[in-house]
This record gives sequence, C-alpha cells and structure tokens, in this order.
Amino acid sequence: MSKPKTTLTSPYQKKLEEIEDFILESSESNFSALESFLDAHDNVLEFLKENPTTPAPHPQTGDQSWPFGDGRYRLFFKYDGKNIHLLDLIDNRMSNLKVYPNNTMPTYNED
Repeated sequence: MSKPKTTLTSPYQKKLEEIEDFILESSESNFSALESFLDAHDNVLEFLKENPTTPAPHPQTGDQSWPFGDGRYRLFFKYDGKNIHLLDLIDNRMSNLKVYPNNTMPTYNED
C-alpha cells in the first residue's frame, strides 16, 4: 500500500509562512529556531503519512489534528482515504483567535 500524498491548501500555506515569519521575528532572526520548526514539521508530515487515521476526526468539524514540536504547534488536516489535505496550522505562542476565539492576551495597568 502506498503512502498518501499531502496537499497544502492555500490557507495552510499562508499560515505556514506566517509562522515562519513569527519564529524569525520572535527569535531575532535565529535561523536555527526556524530550522528546528521546519524539521519538526517534516517529521509530523512523515508520521501522518504512515498513520493518517491515528488522530480521530473532530465530531463537529470532521477535521483531524496532531500536535508537534513538543506541543507548541498543531496541524489540522482531513484524510479522505487517499490523500491528506493540510487545512490549518497553529503556533501556540500566537493568539490563534480563529481556533481559540476566547483567548485573551493579559494586560497590565500601572498604578
């Protein structure tokens, strides 16, 4: 049995680029941090190709997700029995209001 192919949706590609930019900006252009993310991303894609049905589909949305990078990132996808369609990607150090609409950023008032 051959491994499924992965297809990147345009929202996924956009989010991947945003996360790459965020990593570079937040790490003061530390390319080893970006390389670490890209390695973890490649590894999770290989894992999903080997195990596309391991993550159960979400009961309401029907998509599947898998954490990687020690839980910092989460990849959302749908497996149609032949291909893995990459739908969304989050970095838990970003606000991700689309996925977590009740997230807030703490603010502090000086007295």
